Amino acid sequence: MSWDAGKIQPCALDVVLVILRFDMSEPLSPEQIKALIRLLDDDDDNVTDHVQTQLRTAGPVATPYLEAASSDHPVPTIRKASRGLLDRIRSDEIEHQWVTLQTAPDGNALEEGAFLLERLIHPDRIAEQQRARAELELLSAGAREAVSAQADIDIRVDELRRYIHETSRFRGNTENYYDPENSFLSQVLSRRTGIPITLALIYLSLAHRIGIPLVGVSMPMHFLVGYQLDSTYRYLDPFFDGREVSRGECMVLLERAGFDPVDDYLKPAPVVATLERMAKNLIVIYQHTAHERELKLARRFVTLLTGETES
Repeated sequence: MSWDAGKIQPCALDVVLVILRFDMSEPLSPEQIKALIRLLDDDDDNVTDHVQTQLRTAGPVATPYLEAASSDHPVPTIRKASRGLLDRIRSDEIEHQWVTLQTAPDGNALEEGAFLLERLIHPDRIAEQQRARAELELLSAGAREAVSAQADIDIRVDELRRYIHETSRFRGNTENYYDPENSFLSQVLSRRTGIPITLALIYLSLAHRIGIPLVGVSMPMHFLVGYQLDSTYRYLDPFFDGREVSRGECMVLLERAGFDPVDDYLKPAPVVATLERMAKNLIVIYQHTAHERELKLARRFVTLLTGETES
């Protein structure tokens, strides 16, 4: 769809008043949506606020027209306002999907939550996410063959580790650690590289599918995965080929990073806290680059998760 510039006409006051009295209980027609979009640069702030509310309420019905206006409309302020409305409508959709997702099992909620974060910031990656889901199913099938079904958990975890790093070639991105693409699950799956938290997500997604009780461990500065063996926990570093990290090493790393060496930092990470950390990683990156839109959306995702405004 492209914006029909030939139909742009100034709106007389009586037309404006009719538009502002649209019955929102009925879906907006294409003509009504286009008329509202033409009012996005009105001189009266009350008019533009009301118009934005109506278009946002219309949601997906208005999306294709806003997409067209955001790229093709001859008025720069309308292009900008259309882009902002698109982000808000998509945020509303992501919020609704997140509320629904919270009733899902933790393994599904974490994986799908990671996809929601990516879809909020990169709504054009629908095809990439479809391929990523297909790739996870292929990897899971391979993991079922590579990992013994009846062996002890430490053996099964080591077989999964070798499958992820030696067979499937996942590795930590030591060359470009602060590339924001390292934080998006579809890109980690296609490029086979990422940062600790997203590589941990590969572990957790596959482990969930084949029945290995792995957990994420949100240790400051370096996310780990862990599992319980008898009465103790063991930890793996997904960034460095899944090497085992002892509790003592974790304590040393905490002290070096300026944190108290306490076991609270080694507890299993809840889904919301893991997704929040993924979004905050992006916030730190975007704060140091010229990505104002992406920064705003990553902050919005944190607010969606926690109800708190990220400054």
